[in-house]
Amino acid sequence: MTYRLHDRARLGRIGLAVVTVVAASLTVRAETAPDSSVSLNEWADSIWDAGIDGDTGRMHELIELPPGSMTTKEAAAAYKTHVERWHQTQKTSADELAEAQAEALASLDEALQKDDLADALKHVVTYQELLQEFDTSLQHPTVRDAIKRSDAAIAELIEAGDLMHAREILFRLKTAYEDTSHLSSFNRYDQRLTEISTQLQLVRRYDPAEFHDLYRLRALDRGDEESEIRAFNPALADRWHQEVGGVRVDILRSVLDTAAREHIDSEGWMPLMMGGIDALQVLGVTPMINDIFPGLANPTAAVTWRDGLADIKASMPERFAAAQRPRDVGRAIINDIAELNSTSVQIPHEVLWREFGDGAMAELDRFTEVIWPYDIEEFNRQMQGEFVGIGVYIEETELGEIRIVSPLEGKPAGLAGIQSGDVVVTVDGESTSGWSLRDAVREITGPAETSVTLEVRRDGSDELFEYTIVRDRIRMHTVKGWERQGVDEYGNPSWNWFIDPGSRIGYVRMTGFDQQTYSDLLHAINHMQTDRGMPAGLILDLRHNPGGLLETAVNVSNLFVDQGRIVSGEDRFGEASFHASAHKRKAYLVGIPVVVLINNGSASASEIVAGCLQAHEAAIIVGSRSFGKGSVQTVHPVTDNAKLKLTTQYYRLPSADGVSPGRMVHKVPGKTEWGVDPDIVVSMTPDQIVESIKVQRESELQEPPSDWDEAEKGPWTAPRITDLLEKGLDPQLHTALVILQAKAYGDHAALASSR
Repeated sequence: MTYRLHDRARLGRIGLAVVTVVAASLTVRAETAPDSSVSLNEWADSIWDAGIDGDTGRMHELIELPPGSMTTKEAAAAYKTHVERWHQTQKTSADELAEAQAEALASLDEALQKDDLADALKHVVTYQELLQEFDTSLQHPTVRDAIKRSDAAIAELIEAGDLMHAREILFRLKTAYEDTSHLSSFNRYDQRLTEISTQLQLVRRYDPAEFHDLYRLRALDRGDEESEIRAFNPALADRWHQEVGGVRVDILRSVLDTAAREHIDSEGWMPLMMGGIDALQVLGVTPMINDIFPGLANPTAAVTWRDGLADIKASMPERFAAAQRPRDVGRAIINDIAELNSTSVQIPHEVLWREFGDGAMAELDRFTEVIWPYDIEEFNRQMQGEFVGIGVYIEETELGEIRIVSPLEGKPAGLAGIQSGDVVVTVDGESTSGWSLRDAVREITGPAETSVTLEVRRDGSDELFEYTIVRDRIRMHTVKGWERQGVDEYGNPSWNWFIDPGSRIGYVRMTGFDQQTYSDLLHAINHMQTDRGMPAGLILDLRHNPGGLLETAVNVSNLFVDQGRIVSGEDRFGEASFHASAHKRKAYLVGIPVVVLINNGSASASEIVAGCLQAHEAAIIVGSRSFGKGSVQTVHPVTDNAKLKLTTQYYRLPSADGVSPGRMVHKVPGKTEWGVDPDIVVSMTPDQIVESIKVQRESELQEPPSDWDEAEKGPWTAPRITDLLEKGLDPQLHTALVILQAKAYGDHAALASSR
């Protein structure tokens, strides 16, 4: 079983967990006679070279105009059909992009007329993504008006206690300034967003009833019906005691000591102490939790607490500057805070040190975190890779319900009848009321071949459904093919691996990099070879792939690269901490034409593979710039029941010449170079992204969405995966395909003439 919190956070800039890309111009040119002096093989190689060089215009020109030395009329007709379909996809995409830009501005204007500022800013961000000129977009008069009015509204919302609305507006303002030259504005909104988000996190943890009221007010303000908002679950009220259980000051000291010494960007103890005190100051000015911690409601105690923290913070620069051992100063400050707390607000020590520790780690980076005693069991479970369960994704909603996101096809829950959207009411007769995700994971998982009974509530039905499910070992398959053909006797998926069987072009989509990914990729290639022979071209789709194991990324890269550097690591001193090089004996697929698809959802291990293949000219990279997650986290045991996940290194890609320093992957605020830039940039609108993901998912699952109304819409029919190409839904994929079709055609022609 895997799980995720139910929130609306975005991986990229668009609220769809994906990103649009720069629009390639669609040029219509006069028909030109083919050049019969150029062989098909030379023409195909020229297309490939243009793609490797990132010469989009030249590549398009060559694809459209093959030489006259076609081998057969049938081959010429087939290739012409490929190009015509690709042209139609380009035209559809260009038309949709222009239409979407106009719609975004019209929707922005409409939202401003309704004074719906959060919705207006959503359309601002959408317009930016479609235009891809972020600074230019901020100069549009309607965009400026939306930003000005939204900025002015924040103080009023905070004063009124509407923190959720304020957070939403701040998040979108921050996003509007991301990747622009206005770094000061971005930092200002980012800081204010952090403060509001921290307050809301405190309210949700310590006073969930108040959080529910805030959620309810925001939902009503958005236009939700009162009847659709579920009542607060009183069992959640005291769960915070579990979340801070086992937190001790010695854990905090060990965490701070390790972070100050080992973090990649560590500046020592003082920034950590500043971050910790900032978090305690936010705790002291969050009035919604005063009922939980009475000391904060005492005006005299609260003032003493706030003034005391301010004094400690003001004294820190001098204390650290005069210290020979910063660690001793840090520990003395912790003692000072403990003494101040005991003489003022008297917050429970477990709360004090957890909030201080989380605030200190927030000063470093968003991938560094303390694994507190409450979280340690589930963290250890996730590190194991495989697990025993029933095969479902679950989430915790804002209202504290445990809901099925989706069952995995061919796994016990799906086979038993569990559906997407089901709310788990009981597990083995025990109510889930008040459960956290960790509670649900702990109770639903268990030894293999044992059973668990789930009672679920399903939308549209007044009755509860009960399912008894036998647990099994669950494997998350990260390597997928073009078209799902079903499952085998063991519940594992079987695939058609060829997106174009006639041209022997394979397709592999990788959703992660775990311990089985490398062997599964080899298994896929073996299937292709058995079916039709070694592929004449391969699309490696790494879009929306968040990464995984470094070792797996190195092994996958080595399949296509037979010499040179794959990736290296750099420590806090700028020194090489490791490097991985290719081995010829592992390069089983070197020489196969490969196109790698990436976008803003491609991170970490995905960026290593794409960046390595690009540097070695082993593939053409198509899509949009990757996410920029190029940091390495190591797990440090700090006590017997707590750990620290700490960023200790940065990845560096190989350089093109193999001598100069390679590209740094990690995205650092204020820097313009990060991630992997595609060789060929191809545009996708938000609607195309959403629809293409939907088609891909539903064609695999072969089951109706949870909100499908058969009475209203009729029987559900699964979409065909070929809709991605035939309906122009995925121009990135279609561009990759036509590049490989041209290359394969030239290579086949050369082979035929040699015979």
